[in-house]
Amino acid sequence: MLRYKETKRFCCQGDAGKNCVIIEQIRVSDSFLGNASPKADYITEDGEVVSRLDDENFLILIKGEVVHWSGSDRLQRNN
Repeated sequence: MLRYKETKRFCCQGDAGKNCVIIEQIRVSDSFLGNASPKADYITEDGEVVSRLDDENFLILIKGEVVHWSGSDRLQRNN
């Protein structure tokens, strides 16, 4: 069975100045095979699919909007 585990949250801002939070999550399988590293997926808090372009930029796929992370305001996930 495939599950997701949240690992990080990033406070980002679009070119229009609108803020959004990008959530990084990894796929976790009950039958994890070998030493393969888990793949990270990204979504917004609203559930929109996001692609990470580089260390500072994300693309919200449906909107076609690039949002920027300054690198200094990553939110820590509370366990």
